[in-house]
Amino acid sequence: MAIDIRHFDPVINVTDKLVEALKDECERQFENCRDTAVSNIVWLKVLRWTGIGFTVTPIVFGALATWKLLADSTLWAAVFTLLATVLPPVFKGINIEQVIKDYEIHAGEFMNLRDRFRQAKLIGSQKPVAEFEAEVQALMARIEKARARVLAPPNWSFKIARRQIESGTYSHDHDLRPPSPADTAAITK
Repeated sequence: MAIDIRHFDPVINVTDKLVEALKDECERQFENCRDTAVSNIVWLKVLRWTGIGFTVTPIVFGALATWKLLADSTLWAAVFTLLATVLPPVFKGINIEQVIKDYEIHAGEFMNLRDRFRQAKLIGSQKPVAEFEAEVQALMARIEKARARVLAPPNWSFKIARRQIESGTYSHDHDLRPPSPADTAAITK
């Protein structure tokens, strides 16, 4: 079918394509940020439990080493004493507290960016094209800065994160409800 050049405005057509391309990019970045944040959160939970384990186990091993029931077994007392004295320096050496802080910051930033990209797609795309494009560019600069610090949780944490995301754990109830007639009418205008 031929284009009616009497009513064709190439500026509007290019503008619409730009807005759609920016909205698509916002959706992609929303998904990337969500996946990264949730994967970091899954790994962060493991790190926190590991930190608790490194704090508690030396106390338990120290208590076991001095337990009267093990007084006859010098081997077990020696093993528990060794573990009680070796674990604290290992804990300090791996600096897990700093790693936990790094993952907290990283996960928080990506969760914030997830929400900002969603808002840009839904709300920012209603603004004039120049404003929308500037908003997306500012978000892209933020995501590049967040990605400059590469934290690499294990692959299994990403797989668990995907299962949680697909199950709806990180979906807002508002997004899961069917659109009301008023919502549908506003979209078609």
